[in-house]
Amino acid sequence: MEKPIPKQKLSIWALALGYFAFYVPYSGMTKILSKGLFSETATSISGFTLLPMVLLGTVIGFLFILLITGWWKQAGTLKILGIKIPFASSKYTFFSGIATAVIIATTTLAYSFTGISIVFAALLMRGGVLIMAPFIDTVYGRKIHWYSWIAFGLTLFSLLIVFSEKVGYNIGLIAGINIAAYLSGYFFRLQFMTYTAKSNDTSNTYKYFVEEMLSAMTVILCIPLLLALIGQGEFMLLLRAGYTTFLSSGLLIPALLIGLLYAGLYIFGSRIYLNNRENTFCIPINRCASLLAGVTAAVILSIAFEGSFYTNTQLTGALLLLMAIGILSAPKIIKIIRKESGVKQRVYMFICPGNTGRSPMAQTICMNKMMSLLRSEGEFTSPTNIKILSAGITAEEGVSMSQDARLALEHLQMKILPHSSRKLRKDDISLVDKIWCMSSNHKQSILEKFPEATGKVYCLDVKDQIPVPHGRGVRAYIECARKLESLIDGLINKKEIEIS
Repeated sequence: MEKPIPKQKLSIWALALGYFAFYVPYSGMTKILSKGLFSETATSISGFTLLPMVLLGTVIGFLFILLITGWWKQAGTLKILGIKIPFASSKYTFFSGIATAVIIATTTLAYSFTGISIVFAALLMRGGVLIMAPFIDTVYGRKIHWYSWIAFGLTLFSLLIVFSEKVGYNIGLIAGINIAAYLSGYFFRLQFMTYTAKSNDTSNTYKYFVEEMLSAMTVILCIPLLLALIGQGEFMLLLRAGYTTFLSSGLLIPALLIGLLYAGLYIFGSRIYLNNRENTFCIPINRCASLLAGVTAAVILSIAFEGSFYTNTQLTGALLLLMAIGILSAPKIIKIIRKESGVKQRVYMFICPGNTGRSPMAQTICMNKMMSLLRSEGEFTSPTNIKILSAGITAEEGVSMSQDARLALEHLQMKILPHSSRKLRKDDISLVDKIWCMSSNHKQSILEKFPEATGKVYCLDVKDQIPVPHGRGVRAYIECARKLESLIDGLINKKEIEIS
């Protein structure tokens, strides 16, 4: 039985807002808990001591999310003692899960170090990942749009400004190692993600997302506990304290809550990364959202505790990041301006004799492709600047699509649109930009009946006609649908069919 594919509903900007909303309390609570502001004695607490319960809270959050959404069904299975449990089915998702576990642990530690503000810790972590983005895109042959490059440059400039400040941070050896581990985790995770999961295949994306989460849960549950049991060296003893004496400190609930908040921000943040756009677009959105969340948390803490949790230079860097977000919004703004200025709607039509088999299948496939293309760009609504139609040369009016054609489309996992056959009319010729026929005979028939269609009529397959599946069973329709899909993909790639 096939597992249901989750439907992606949130745009990349809504995901960024959700990420920001979870990140503000997460970073703020981590800082004040480690500084001892939750404690009656105001004694600072090592991040290594906080870590075990924070990680446990993250695992609890992951499990809750997987159960209530049913996403766990997307994962592969691992058989242990004859029992099948959801787990990673690919080495890429497993290793990505390990990298994610490193990121989860080092993020919390970064906000707990003394001498480093929330904003500066965020800048260190975000800056390194931002620098990786265009290089990973280049390695994997992903096109980088102009607005992504500008946003990348602005973000890098903001980091240089903040690093020019000689006060507000003091990086020790352990903190430096922690940041290096964080960046290494992202270096590997982004490559695994780009190679296997950034695509239009929603099922594959969610499978990767869930399997990475399950792998990370296993690592963050087992490895810190194992190190605590070994107990050799200062940081292992601090981890052991997190499993023992910390439990009676009265701070267990805040630590678990920090972990739950991280689980929430992970869900939003990871889905930003998995968007099909290039990393040089997605990563700045994620990084800007988290850095702005860090600034917001720092400002709130400064007001609440009447202390200094940021510097003016760091705020200047954050302002530049706001400009970067504005640049990344350019494509959306341009679309809105074009829509309001009355951009001509593109109209394409597919033709076959009866308009119950091949042409409605081509229409449905093309419309699905257009909607998928928009989803890959962060849009989740039907195209408004393009219309895909179908008609028949000798069609009888008002006949539904054939059952075999519907079955063929279902086999290709296409969303089937309502259909009622219609005959090609003279009014259609002036309306459409291009007409695609199933054979050269169809093209000739149209031109003989409508000479004004000259220059608008094309054969879908310039080398051969599309085979007639009628009367040959559902297999013939499936073969026909696959050929139509391949040809339509080619037209879209060559911009013969495109959204205005």
